[in-house]
Amino acid sequence: MSDDTETTEGYVIDGGCIRKNARDELLEKARTHTRDCALMGHCIESGYGIVTDDDRLVLLDSEATPKVVDTVEKTDTQEGIRLRVNREKQDNQMETTRVEEIT
Repeated sequence: MSDDTETTEGYVIDGGCIRKNARDELLEKARTHTRDCALMGHCIESGYGIVTDDDRLVLLDSEATPKVVDTVEKTDTQEGIRLRVNREKQDNQMETTRVEEIT
């Protein structure tokens, strides 16, 4: 993969929950983060991040938000939703181009 593209896999968690939880607890919180929380209005507005299995936090760009919401709305998974996020460099920033659930 080039420096202009990246794929990240992990658990989705909203920006509000990222901020209110201690960094060293974030992977466990993301593993139990609920679908209902991810779809609350203020959670959607806060944006999203992905916490990888190796405990790396990747904050997603605002372009990711509608893609994440669409994917989360379609899933039957109630907590610990795993996503694969594809991003491409555009104007020197990584922009989300695709979001899909990992089952």
